[in-house]
Amino acid sequence: MTKTRSLQKFFTPRLLQALGLLILLALAMLLLHLPAVHLVDNKVLDLQFSLSRAYFPQHVDIDPVVVGLDEAFLDEVDEPLSLNHIHLANFLRAMNQAGVKVVGMDLSLPEKRFDTLVSTRKDAQDFHKTLLAGLLETIQTTPVVVAKVWDMKHAHYRDIQLDYAGILGMQGEQFQAVASAEFCRDSDQRIRRFPGADCQPDRIARGLATEIAAAAGMRREWSGLINYRLGAPFKYVPLQEVLKLAQQGKVTELQQRFGGKVVLLGATMDAVDLVDLPVSLAGWLPANDPNPGVLAHAQLLRSLLNQRLLQQASTASLFALSALFALFWLGRSIRIKLIVFLMASLGLLAASGIAMQYDVWLPPTAIFLTGLLALAGSAAWQAWQHYVDKQRLSKAFSGRVSPAVMQEIVEGRIDQTSQSRRLPVCVLFSDIRGFTTLCEHAQAEDVVSLLNRYFAVMSKIVHDHGGTIDKFIGDGLMAFFGAPQKLDNPSQNAFNASREMLAALSILNQELQAEGKAVLQIGIGLHAGDAVIGQVGSAERHEYTAIGDTVNTAARIEGLCKDVGYPVVCSATVVARLAEADALIALGDKNLKGRSAIAVYGWHPVQA
Repeated sequence: MTKTRSLQKFFTPRLLQALGLLILLALAMLLLHLPAVHLVDNKVLDLQFSLSRAYFPQHVDIDPVVVGLDEAFLDEVDEPLSLNHIHLANFLRAMNQAGVKVVGMDLSLPEKRFDTLVSTRKDAQDFHKTLLAGLLETIQTTPVVVAKVWDMKHAHYRDIQLDYAGILGMQGEQFQAVASAEFCRDSDQRIRRFPGADCQPDRIARGLATEIAAAAGMRREWSGLINYRLGAPFKYVPLQEVLKLAQQGKVTELQQRFGGKVVLLGATMDAVDLVDLPVSLAGWLPANDPNPGVLAHAQLLRSLLNQRLLQQASTASLFALSALFALFWLGRSIRIKLIVFLMASLGLLAASGIAMQYDVWLPPTAIFLTGLLALAGSAAWQAWQHYVDKQRLSKAFSGRVSPAVMQEIVEGRIDQTSQSRRLPVCVLFSDIRGFTTLCEHAQAEDVVSLLNRYFAVMSKIVHDHGGTIDKFIGDGLMAFFGAPQKLDNPSQNAFNASREMLAALSILNQELQAEGKAVLQIGIGLHAGDAVIGQVGSAERHEYTAIGDTVNTAARIEGLCKDVGYPVVCSATVVARLAEADALIALGDKNLKGRSAIAVYGWHPVQA
């Protein structure tokens, strides 16, 4: 017991609050790095991208142009895709004539020369030499960046043919002419992050879009998230359309459409190189369809060329906001804290949306969960404290008031401010016959011990039948049935309790006789009617009691027991509500002190 009290003295409420706050801060830091939280944040981010594109469209100053290899192009040409050297060469020459700023190719150039393969067309050309000439001619005035693809089977990037690599490498060190086409994918396989070194198989931050932007004069060091808020959905220009314009010599139109722009060539076919993006970028496809991979590069290019990569708020600032939400652990009013928490949560979402307008991503999930844990923890702790207080209160007052009254007090339905009510009840008075004479020949301690023994038995019976003990008056007992616990028939409950009290007294008397002590006899009076039930007294000292003529009449009826010779005497009002009314004996009208005569009935247990 001493150890428990020492611990209670050490763990003061303030110390427990501080410990709870520290635990919440530790949980906040954990939540900031939890994969499941990141998954939810990603869904919130995607929703913000969609809402922003729908209601706050972001126009861009520099937009790449996508040229697509689609099914229609493959249908028009005779060669398979791997032998489109001539068409690629013609495309490069067309872009050179158009005066584009940079040509990016989300395609991997051939690994072999294909020297022995010659076209069977009238204008037969050597595949390898034709593409080689196209590359050499283009790089003189127009930077060219092509993709390299990671070979998972052999764990390295696929090499392009040495001649092509040599020509592309002649463009200088401002950018890397052959760059990785690999992207970062989150746990749900969507592409959201800038493909830095941590995303590249060789851990070198040289992605295709990064090098195209570098060739256009932008810096190469980037980090953050691809900004899917920028620009409208892409509409690609079919490759065959570009080749036709070049073949027809429409250089002016090529210059008008592509001059000074960054052009990205890639596959736009329905079943080739498809990726999952947070928003739909293909203006020619249904909204929920996967997008061609070239559009992921194009959107990243948008972000880089306009210098608007999305930057995530720092861990320190997120932790600071989480710590602010952890303060919902403090304070006592759960209702007020709940209202403030809802307002703060709405404010957090609004702040995240506003930050997005400034190209800052404020992930809200960890912050919200910290506040929710703080609020739930505070509510749980207060509920536990309330439960402990109720238990302590019940233990402290269990011997001073009846269980039903104790329950009402604990539930807060009875206090010194509660209004009294007029309720129908049945009042029971009992008294030990000849107790004064008994006290004259016994020690006071023995008398108290006997009374405690007697009342322990009788109190339990009253409570078992739904009664409320009002008070003990010396050797007497007053109880009422019907409040605060509502009963269907208070008179029946009171009469049943009276019968059981007499039965229990018989057992108690046998024990007293065995101990060589005098036996007890009691009288019980019952009367039913309305009484005023409630707290009586002052704020410093009050009790839950019944007041009214019904109480006084029951006390007077109990006083008749000795004169009429019955241990239980009931008024006609009580008998009218009893199932055993025929078992009671009518005793006629009896005069009661302080009031007119009243009809009473007597009952005596059947002798075995």
